[in-house]
Amino acid sequence: MKKAAMAALLPLSALIYSYAEETFDVRQHVCTATRYDVAKDIPGNWSLPSSIPDTCTPIHLNLVARHGTRAPTKKKLKELNDLATRIEVLLQDTKEQKLATQKVPAWFWGWKSPWKGKLAGGELIKEGEEELYNLGIRTRDKFPQLFNEDYHPDVYLIKATEIPRASASAVAFGMGLFSGRGNLGPGCDRAFAVSSESCATDIMLRFHDCCHNYKAFLKKQEPTVDKLKEPILDEITDKLRRRYELNFTRQDIYSLWYLCKQEASLLNKTDQACALFTPSELFMLEGYGNALNYRMGVPLLQDVVQSMEQAIKAKEDGGGLKHLIEYSG
Repeated sequence: MKKAAMAALLPLSALIYSYAEETFDVRQHVCTATRYDVAKDIPGNWSLPSSIPDTCTPIHLNLVARHGTRAPTKKKLKELNDLATRIEVLLQDTKEQKLATQKVPAWFWGWKSPWKGKLAGGELIKEGEEELYNLGIRTRDKFPQLFNEDYHPDVYLIKATEIPRASASAVAFGMGLFSGRGNLGPGCDRAFAVSSESCATDIMLRFHDCCHNYKAFLKKQEPTVDKLKEPILDEITDKLRRRYELNFTRQDIYSLWYLCKQEASLLNKTDQACALFTPSELFMLEGYGNALNYRMGVPLLQDVVQSMEQAIKAKEDGGGLKHLIEYSG
């Protein structure tokens, strides 16, 4: 019976892969740089739209969200500037060796980082603000029953990590969530509280920063991970060398993949760096995570479950303030 089930799955897998190739949108495959508005429309999610039965009334909502789209960090800004220099070297080598340049991507000539001259980075950008603002509006529209109560910080709990882009995202979310519910300005906005915990002790939202064992584990695993990535990167590097007749290195591939993510996410541009790769190559570069990363999220999961239990108990007791919504970003 198991063999029959496996046999039945194989053609389905082939069809799924074929469908994915035909409808491939690189903007949906740029890891954590994937935009909110792009991710929510991914066909491959195949999740049925959730609906609340008429006999049910929501009493509590937990939402854990990543910050909105951000600018490249200071370290990555330097990497992109270095990439521009590296591309110049590759083109110069091609000229000196009198190699054919027909296969060289046209955009390589004279390319400079779109963020050249930018000194600071990592901040939430305009698109990121809009993503979280709209998420706040969608959340309120989906659960209007939860917003009949007057605002109180103990009822509508909004938490963010100590990182500026996360707290800015929380503010944008809250502005959408409570838009039109206050008396401030022409938009009838209202003030609301956002709380943060020090990165040194935030075991729920910033566990990778405050866990020394995790940092030591990462350091110890680096050689092993690099060894696992080597054959994949070597294969892609070799393919791009032959495809464009340029002497790419592994680091070049890393940097071009990062540029692809930033162009696709921040500039909505997929015909330059992203176009260098095939869908299957991008799939390999996208990679996957380690189970340890979500196991370390157990304290956060525990907090979510406990807050749900407390909300149920408060509802049953019929008194006292209860957390109607908790947002963590």
